[in-house]
Amino acid sequence: MKQNYSTFAQRLRHIIGNDSLLSFSKKCQLSESAIRKYIRGESEPTLQNLLTIADIGNVSVAWLATGNDPFLSNLTALPIDTKNIVKAIPEIEFNTLLNLKFHENTERLSKEQIITEWAFSRDWLFRCGLTAENLAIVQIPYNNMDPTIKNGDVAIIKLNIDKMTYVLAGVYIILLNNKLLLKRIQYDPVEDGYHLINDNTTFKNHLIKQDSLTTPFQVIAKVEHILTNVF
Repeated sequence: MKQNYSTFAQRLRHIIGNDSLLSFSKKCQLSESAIRKYIRGESEPTLQNLLTIADIGNVSVAWLATGNDPFLSNLTALPIDTKNIVKAIPEIEFNTLLNLKFHENTERLSKEQIITEWAFSRDWLFRCGLTAENLAIVQIPYNNMDPTIKNGDVAIIKLNIDKMTYVLAGVYIILLNNKLLLKRIQYDPVEDGYHLINDNTTFKNHLIKQDSLTTPFQVIAKVEHILTNVF
């Protein structure tokens, strides 16, 4: 007989399995009464509780919340598919990057610095060549990289925990003269310097040679993925 996972309560019962409500609630660090209310359909979990339950249950948050998953067609396989454990990535204000210490990562961001958290399937992150470590979400406030990256686009960035030592190519958020800048960087071995490029042709590009850097610019983060839809 095909099992029915059409409601949240049914999906929650499935991932709890033979575990007791008390045991499962302790694993989720939630009260047993909260889990019981979810089971009875008397209340719905907050986003944070949904993320926690999905993580403990080794299911995608999309499947747990809706019964569907955008990445897998075999829905019956989702509850045991450990590739779809959901990971939470914090969103921060762009200017918060000025105040981050370079030896810290996203796991040490203070609650005051985090606006909210975004839920991503670990399978999707893997397909994009990403892990959840040192990732953050920011809204880009510049238009110098238009049309590649537009003002207001939401980006996944990978925070750099060390000063720049070896950058060849990519789009980076850098700190230069105490200002945050968004630049495409290309290392030029002939000139022994870095081309700071703007995709928007109305902005000037610059070449900074290694021997002319009195204060080396620092790479704060690399832009890994743009989440805003492109039409």
